[in-house]
Amino acid sequence: MNEVSTEHQKLLEEIDRRMTQATDSAARAELAALRERLTSPEVVGMARELERTRPRRRGDLVLEFHDPLLPMFLTAAGCVIATAICLFAVVSGFTSPLANIGAWQVNLWIVAAFAGAFSALFSALSFMRTFSVRFDTIGMASRVSGVRWKHLRIGAMPWQDIRSLKERGDDRVLEVRAVGGALFEIPMRGANYPSLQQHLENMVRLYGEYPPRASGT
Repeated sequence: MNEVSTEHQKLLEEIDRRMTQATDSAARAELAALRERLTSPEVVGMARELERTRPRRRGDLVLEFHDPLLPMFLTAAGCVIATAICLFAVVSGFTSPLANIGAWQVNLWIVAAFAGAFSALFSALSFMRTFSVRFDTIGMASRVSGVRWKHLRIGAMPWQDIRSLKERGDDRVLEVRAVGGALFEIPMRGANYPSLQQHLENMVRLYGEYPPRASGT
């Protein structure tokens, strides 16, 4: 038999040991049947797969919050409308490739091509982020892309260093204060901001020295 995982091999060795210590044939037969099931190709394959699978690291990504380049409703509406036009043009094009729109005569296959391109464009725009912050079990890390939030203070911070939060009402930015006076800034216009804020407030309750929330002026 090919080599299997260490834990699986230990289990088989334990069954062999109990078989040698069994006092009656019925117990030995049950143990032998169990060992046969554990050495089946399916179980051996599962054991090898588990052995190759890396354990989840303590700091793996848990949550990500971001500020999209365009509002989500805009990219979603644009994608849906463009896709609907593309499908309509394709279905109608099989009946007649030309259609009259007012005084204009258009080729439906060209319309379908342009509408499909716009659908792909809106889909791509929906994945573009101007700001993103990642939360894991160790801490948070933020980054910016483009010029919209290039002035923000970004970086990485372990949770045990977090101290307080403050919302700035003038530019709608959340200040995250860390030990030693370090400052991190997060835009309040980001997607799922209430969930982000609640998570940070929980971290301040655990590690902070000041009230977890103070409204800016």
